[in-house]
Amino acid sequence: GTFRLSFSVEAAIAPVAQMLVYTTSPSGEVIASSQDFQVEMCLPNKVRLSFAPKEGLPAFNTHLQLHTSPRSLCALRAVDKSVLLMKPENELSPSSVYNLLPLKESQGYSFRDYYLEEDNVNPCVSLDNLSLNGFLYIPISSDGEGDAYDVFKELGLKVFTSSKIHKPELCEHYPEHMMERSYSGSISTMNLRGELSYDTAEDMVDGNPMETVRKYFPETWIWDIVSVSSEGKADLEVTIPDTITEWKANAFCTSADTGFGLSPTVSLRAFQPFFVELSMPYSVVRGESFTLKATVFNYLPACIRVSVDLAESTHFLAAPVGKQGESYCICGNERKTVAWAVTPRSLGQVEFSVTTEALQSQQPCGNYIVEHPEKGRKDTVIRQLLVEVRGLLILGAQKSSNSNSQ
Repeated sequence: GTFRLSFSVEAAIAPVAQMLVYTTSPSGEVIASSQDFQVEMCLPNKVRLSFAPKEGLPAFNTHLQLHTSPRSLCALRAVDKSVLLMKPENELSPSSVYNLLPLKESQGYSFRDYYLEEDNVNPCVSLDNLSLNGFLYIPISSDGEGDAYDVFKELGLKVFTSSKIHKPELCEHYPEHMMERSYSGSISTMNLRGELSYDTAEDMVDGNPMETVRKYFPETWIWDIVSVSSEGKADLEVTIPDTITEWKANAFCTSADTGFGLSPTVSLRAFQPFFVELSMPYSVVRGESFTLKATVFNYLPACIRVSVDLAESTHFLAAPVGKQGESYCICGNERKTVAWAVTPRSLGQVEFSVTTEALQSQQPCGNYIVEHPEKGRKDTVIRQLLVEVRGLLILGAQKSSNSNSQ
């Protein structure tokens, strides 16, 4: 016959639910079967994070909104997308949280170095043929077929019963023990505590072009602890850093009522359609020359004409690499790189300031008319370079003596 079972699927039984069904026949034989059900790795404290708006200009404000269980304590983090690309396997996720559990699924009868197999003390079945009502029955080995004992063992369950949980075994496998025999040679390859992995500004200001000055380029933007109100909400006003990038934010929360929760990762895109990026080493020694590159990006649908300038300084010498013009034409979704050969003259942190400006020019870009952007018409990037002293080789001699006094 058939019958139907129903049960509630809750976070408490994740990541896997193991169901056992068994019955005992009138003859005392136990019949058993089991089934595993993969359960979505949900956490009891539901955490939701969002940016409003989801895209903004550098140095502009946005709101980071958090929704979770009332009076939760939450840890917030927002980092540059490039940071996550270096070691994505270290990211906190429901799977990594559940993998911290000491026991996710019970299996086998072994624990550490102890094998807890149960001895089969039932007598083996004789090889004598049986004749019944004119029919001859020949015993056949059932090696490879499981029994109720195997089902219980697969779930890590120990059974104390006088019922028959072992299948009959033929004595031909043990000629030196025709009747009663006891053995404990089977070794479980599954651990009782086996561990499984479940994947698991924008207009003219006093007649001057609107300028963005960018000099704050952190890898970690937000790293904070926030207490949530009794309504289960928190709203943080934050300033977008100067990096043109995609910021990835997430949070985990703890609550005395609902426990632990983890938010999905959300994104904020820091972007402006016209900007410049600098490429330089982290550090050099004084007197060493390097190439400073400034790349101007145009993500506007039209062509623009721009100027690119490196601010002069007494801390370094700079000379253009190749032929440089007064302005450059950059069409939509294109870029232009300008380079200088730079030799630092001072020690410590030396500042470099590069400015690019979209010009109001009547000079066309080939067959295309030049347009003027409404936002970010002038972009200045300020970066610092560590200039270190050149190393000196110092030779020295040491003299030591060791005398023992009587």
